[in-house]
Amino acid sequence: MLLSLSCVPAGAQSALDLYVDALHPAFQDWSWAAAADYSLANTTPVQGGNRSIRFLPRNWGGLLLADPTNSYDAAAYESLTFWIHGGSSGAQNLRLSLLDGSTALAGDVDVGAHAAGGIVAATWHLVTVPFDAAHGLTSGSFNRLQIMDGTGATQGQLYLDTVRFAPRTTPPPAGSQTVSIDLTQERRAVSPLIFGVSYGSPATLAAVRYPLRRWGGNSTTRYNWQADVHSTAGDWYWQNIPDSPGGSGTPPAGNSADAFIDATRANGGEALISIPSIGVAPIDDRTNKRWGYSQAKYGPQLRDECDEPGSAGWCTADAGNGECDPAQNTALDPQGHRYCQYYATINGQQRYHIVNNDRGDTSIDVTPAFWASWIAHLQSRYGLAAGGGVRLYALDNEPMLWNSTHRDVHPLAPTYDEVWTRGRDLAIRIKQQDAGALTFGPVTWGYPDLFTSAKDAEDCNCVAGPDRAAHGGKPFVQWYLEQVCAYQAQNGVRLVDYLDLHYYPQGDGIVDFDSNNLGYSESAAVAAKRLRSLKELYDPNYVSESWIADLGNTDSNHYSKPGLIPRVKAWIAQACPGTKLAISEYNWGPDQGATGALAQAEALAIFAREGVDAAMRWVAPTAGSYAEDAFKLYLNYDGAFGRVEGDSVRTVASDADALAAYAIHRSGQRLYLLLFNKSTSPQNVTVNLSAPVTGSWNAWRFGAGQHLAAAGSGPLGGTSFSLSAVPARSATLLVLPDSGVTDRIFANGFQTL
Repeated sequence: MLLSLSCVPAGAQSALDLYVDALHPAFQDWSWAAAADYSLANTTPVQGGNRSIRFLPRNWGGLLLADPTNSYDAAAYESLTFWIHGGSSGAQNLRLSLLDGSTALAGDVDVGAHAAGGIVAATWHLVTVPFDAAHGLTSGSFNRLQIMDGTGATQGQLYLDTVRFAPRTTPPPAGSQTVSIDLTQERRAVSPLIFGVSYGSPATLAAVRYPLRRWGGNSTTRYNWQADVHSTAGDWYWQNIPDSPGGSGTPPAGNSADAFIDATRANGGEALISIPSIGVAPIDDRTNKRWGYSQAKYGPQLRDECDEPGSAGWCTADAGNGECDPAQNTALDPQGHRYCQYYATINGQQRYHIVNNDRGDTSIDVTPAFWASWIAHLQSRYGLAAGGGVRLYALDNEPMLWNSTHRDVHPLAPTYDEVWTRGRDLAIRIKQQDAGALTFGPVTWGYPDLFTSAKDAEDCNCVAGPDRAAHGGKPFVQWYLEQVCAYQAQNGVRLVDYLDLHYYPQGDGIVDFDSNNLGYSESAAVAAKRLRSLKELYDPNYVSESWIADLGNTDSNHYSKPGLIPRVKAWIAQACPGTKLAISEYNWGPDQGATGALAQAEALAIFAREGVDAAMRWVAPTAGSYAEDAFKLYLNYDGAFGRVEGDSVRTVASDADALAAYAIHRSGQRLYLLLFNKSTSPQNVTVNLSAPVTGSWNAWRFGAGQHLAAAGSGPLGGTSFSLSAVPARSATLLVLPDSGVTDRIFANGFQTL
């Protein structure tokens, strides 16, 4: 899939002549070499035509020819060729790169090594750069060509001519992979709750029928169930929004929470409902919007709602963003102190925001009893958890961020003790109200609060600090688990059933929620890093390719190596055995991105293999997107809601970085084999089975530019079979009969893929 404002499709049949006597009209000269050191209109020597490019490579200077509007699909081209003349010296050291924006499509190319006969004085020689797997040039997009001095010194002047991208006439050569499956080893039941999402449109709910759907996120931390009013908090000008304007009743008929649960159940799913533990809720005002930082009350602020594009006609100019300039805002609180106070220096700039605002502008104080009444309402509507009612409840959302996302009502940084105590008290009331309820906590926000609190983070401690030290130096999540089991030992009640974490891979462009920057987030370098970053979930030896690496590897915590699932499973085993594991927020790339969807599909397979008990993507994929295909691969692969179910079994791929493989065995019925070709070339795959299988396999696949669809079938007979040319950057599901189950549909030997 090509990702740009204007696209040249894969399989284009015409050459791209970047320079033939003049620069291609779509391209511009962005070279940074000194003006005297190059010319795009040189008259002699020329290899063909009337003009060539003159270039004096020195001091790291370079030529940069860029198309600011279009991107070009590497898969559409077989090679880059141009002629080079070594001038009076020859043997120049030049480095060539193709880029998508500022991101290199692949590694630098040594020009001399690709010139037939080298770069020779007084002679034209042809340079050919193949677009193949060895050069990393079989997929991805580019819009810039860069050729630069590779020495930092002064070299001899040279000449270039006829720069051309030749169209691809044959597919790139396939690699070879082996996958081995042992049905008897490492069997682990796959929980259907790993295929969950947060929210989702009616269209995607109907198309996929997600088994788990989460009501969560920042707005649910401040939700008044009695009035059906939520707070946008820091996401949007700190506002209370009535969801049932003017509605009557407690809660109003058709309220948003009941509607959410109804829609979830109508599509065969189960709802996870976040219950606030922050101790406040929006005022019961079912008619009016309210806001936390009034400019009339707290002084002028840097932005207000009416500064948002397209907001004229409905915005509230008094609703500020809480950020201020002390030179403009001199408003005083009742004690005579300024509301506008310094809080941080960011990128060298001092920042100020409103403090000591009155949280009564938007909120009321509530106790856990307030939420027990909500559960009572849900019981009256849906029944007890044990009888098919709502049974899954989360203890708020990301409490270690309350002092930022909800600072208008909770300005102080939460500590270990506050998060545990507030969650404990809420969980007690939930369990008292419904003994069959299952609770999720503490609902961390990311990597740092695995290890420490917001209080420590306030002092720029990502993984340590005084609060952690005061709790035996233990990582927050490990300490939290200890409290759960200590309470159970003393009181006979397990307050937290699922250890609930949020996790997002770090690194610019890997997560692109809106698919609005695909030219960058699906560029070759970012795409490759995204696929590698999946190792953060399971590989304890993988060093994160992000700021996480800077946390170091100096003690037993190995901070630079996330290894998320085995790390927290070890904490569970040590501190509170029997606790299930949930990842209730994650995201691995854009909905409409080829590798975003591929990473999503593999993440689900990783959750299955590693024994995650529940997982919910933030948010549900857009209907009709490639990310939706990633879920359909497991939940509706055949258009008839065929589902991947059973036990994960040992599956070993010869090169999992190129082609990852996972198998799920539904004993006595089917074997599901999932293949994720993460490489940029097709792969021939040999599959070896621990037991013979007779009958036929059937395949379904999605990939770059191809939505999920049937992808062939073929015969089986014995303990191995082969697949030819599994496409680059694709996800394939093969459904096989179980060993001993005969399927003779393809006894004639017909086979396609």
